[in-house]
Amino acid sequence: MKTIKTIAAITSCTIMLAATAIAKPNLPPPAEEFAKVEKMAGPAGAFATKENFPKDYFLMPKNLPYLVGLSLYDPSSSNLNLSKKQIDAILDIKKELMSKAIEKALVVKKMELEVVEKISFKYKSPKATELYATIDEIAKLRAELTKIHLDCIEKIKAVLTPEQYEELLDYGVVNMF
Repeated sequence: MKTIKTIAAITSCTIMLAATAIAKPNLPPPAEEFAKVEKMAGPAGAFATKENFPKDYFLMPKNLPYLVGLSLYDPSSSNLNLSKKQIDAILDIKKELMSKAIEKALVVKKMELEVVEKISFKYKSPKATELYATIDEIAKLRAELTKIHLDCIEKIKAVLTPEQYEELLDYGVVNMF
């Protein structure tokens, strides 16, 4: 019985790896665009080991799907069989919403770095309470960024068919709860 389970597990893994190996994204990742955004963002903060700009500045950077990437640049995205019209629509959504997100994320980053500078680099610093208003503003802007992200999710879902969205979830969901 254990041998059958082992063989089934190995077969499943082999099929998944083979499917991944032959999968191709709908579009190649836009390396120049990534470099441009990275340059706009500037260096990461003094206490950050790395930065994923602008995503790190969303209120919920880890738990919402990034549907532009999943639908266009993920290696399995060709499984969606998107039409040219759908790809163009997704690129238009990306163009519209990314510029708004980048603009807000730059403001958030600047404000966060100012807070860090005020409280972290000198032993004598302003009272924490003096920074609360800035923290509240940062939280508000992060919420606005997340609303842009939610709008993006809604708009991309409207471009996809229900079947395409289910397929996207099949390769896009990392952890099912």
